[in-house]
Order: sequence, then C-alpha cells, then structure tokens
Amino acid sequence: MYLRAAVNLPSVFGEYDYAIPPHLAGQIGVGSLVTLPFGAQTAQGVALDLLPAPSVAQPKAILDLLDPNPVLTPAQVWLARHLAQETLQPVAAFIALMLPTGISKQADTLYTLRGSPALAGISPTQARILALLQERGPLRGRQLESHFARVDWRKSAQALVRQGILNTRSVLPPPSVRPKYIRMAQLAVTPQQAQESLPTLGRTPATLERRQRALRFLMQEPQAVAVSWVYAQAGCNLADLQELAERELILLFETEIFREN
Repeated sequence: MYLRAAVNLPSVFGEYDYAIPPHLAGQIGVGSLVTLPFGAQTAQGVALDLLPAPSVAQPKAILDLLDPNPVLTPAQVWLARHLAQETLQPVAAFIALMLPTGISKQADTLYTLRGSPALAGISPTQARILALLQERGPLRGRQLESHFARVDWRKSAQALVRQGILNTRSVLPPPSVRPKYIRMAQLAVTPQQAQESLPTLGRTPATLERRQRALRFLMQEPQAVAVSWVYAQAGCNLADLQELAERELILLFETEIFREN
C-alpha cells in the first residue's frame, strides 16, 4: 500500500508518493499525520490519498505515524487541494492553515525498554540511559537530553535500538501554552443612562468627542469587547476609557486567554 502526501515545508509544491511500511498497514488514512524522508531531511506530511500503486518507481517509505487519529478530514483535504489549484499555491500552505495549534512542532522520539535488559558489555552512557528508563518508564528524547549535558547520548541510544534493547517511535511533544491577558470594556449602565451622560464627558471639544464616540460604540455592543476595538472605532485612548470607568459608565477588566509557546 502507498500514500500520496503533502509535505509540511515552506514553499514545497506538489504531492509526493511514499510506501507504507508493513507495521503501519491499516493504521493510516486520509488526513493522517506522518513523518517522512524528504531529500536529506525528515519532515512532517499529511496523507492526501491511499494508493494501490505509486506514480514513481521505488518510492521511499514513510518513517512513522505521529497520531493514531487523522488531523484533517477528507473534506478539509479536498478544500486544501481546491484552493491550491485555484490560487497556484502549494497545497501544504493551505493544509498548514487547517492544522490544530501545536501540530507543526517537530516530532520527538519516545524511547521504551524491551523487557529487562542485560547490562553486560554496554557503555557507561548506555547504562545511564537504561537506568533512567527503568526508573521513570518511557522517555522522550528531549527529556533524556536534560540528563546528558554535553554528552552525545543519541548514538548510544541508537546502538541499543539496533541491539533490540530499546524500542523507539515518533511522537508529538505535549502542547504548551501560556496565559495572555486582554483588557476588555463593557457598558455598565443602561443605554438610556449612557445617552443622558454624553454631554458631560469632557471639558474640551476634542476630549468630549472621543469619549462620546467610545461610549456610543459600547452602547451598540451587547457583549464585552477588547479595548483595541474601541480605540479603532472611536479614536480614544486608555485614559478616556478609564475616565468612563471612574464615572461607572463602563467596566474595564482583563480576561485571560492561552496561546502556544
């Protein structure tokens, strides 16, 4: 069995055929996220089709399946291809817009022990790797990296894989997010009360006009809005909104959202 994939690399046009290794047969479908060889590098790709035969002789095999669940639906794959055809852009460019946040992170390798290994004839670095895995269970490459400062442990680990002592598979790193705070504004009185206060909002014509525009905008918004929208619509500034808040005409508060690190 074979698949046709879009490679998630900038400015890579076209779709490429790959072989599916026997141990992944039946696990891959349209929309699956895989790692695959592309030139001299390893890249992520999304399966666009499953094929009975490739369009090229001796296609390379994909390396691993990164997620048992598809990351895109067949309808999304169709839409990405349609947009690519209509705009003469890479299909991967549209697939990248559809992928969930964090999916585009570079895959890591998960190392797992195969039974109870014999410790005879192994190097000190290999012994440390096995001891860590015995103590903590399966570990990702980035986790092992933190234990081996300035030590090339990966060659030692690959030797253990070749000897059948370790298993490896590609995995996506866990998502990481950090909070971001956005200042919001919302009308705190009835529209009628806000309307009655309009003539009293400033001592100079310019100040009065800015604050009136800001309050009128909020009178039209039933829900809280980001203050950046109020600035854009009314030409006001934070001091204007703070004055409206001190008069108890509006509420100013911060809300927390999360974004990927």
